[in-house]
Amino acid sequence: MEQKHVLFVFAHPDDETFTSGVTICRYAQQPDTTISLVCATRGEAGKAGDPPLCTPAELPLYRERELREASAILGIDNLLFLDYADKRLSSVPTDELIGRIQAAIATYQPQVVVTFAPHGISGHPDHQAISEATTRAVKQLPPGSSVRKLYHVTHASGEHVGMFAPPYMDPYEAITTEISAPEYAPQVARALAAHRTQHMSVERVFPGVLAGRLKNVRTVNHFILVWHNLKGYAPDSAGKESDLFAGL
Repeated sequence: MEQKHVLFVFAHPDDETFTSGVTICRYAQQPDTTISLVCATRGEAGKAGDPPLCTPAELPLYRERELREASAILGIDNLLFLDYADKRLSSVPTDELIGRIQAAIATYQPQVVVTFAPHGISGHPDHQAISEATTRAVKQLPPGSSVRKLYHVTHASGEHVGMFAPPYMDPYEAITTEISAPEYAPQVARALAAHRTQHMSVERVFPGVLAGRLKNVRTVNHFILVWHNLKGYAPDSAGKESDLFAGL
């Protein structure tokens, strides 16, 4: 097989580490795999920390720097910002978003694309908008596209890390793919800490991680294979995929 490439498409800085941290680390360590990330906004509607680490006007640049640092820690090779306004993605024409995502696919040529499940895990409208646009972008690609598989990242019901249970999850039976990589927990913890302005969210979702405690770092990521064009391929009915590139 040619060089492998996976493209993650999310709404905000920190989505990548919160949802897919150990998965990104695992593939980043494989010399035949490239990791790209599209981030639709700079997260400027978020908090700047308590006490604030910057002014509201400075927050977009701070969060961009934080994501660049976290990406370097995780091993992401390419990072593209789409420069949309935070909390406004649902007001962007879907066809426009689809076009931007398809342009990124044409540039990076991934075989695998990953985005949020339709509910967005937290229910954030930006998460839901980027999920819909990415899903439609992949399904509307012309014949001959590089993309072979599309995944939605989610949480399995009953999978509560620390004290946090997200508002939206999927039954474990619906999960097609499970990436377990506990050896990368320290790396994910460092990436979480890089999102300094978001320390309150980080501590709420991963209690103790900023104090160096790793027990609440999510070491298993769950995905649902929602589309593929691999002739005759189906995930193992007796278990879960353990590789996003399975079947390629």
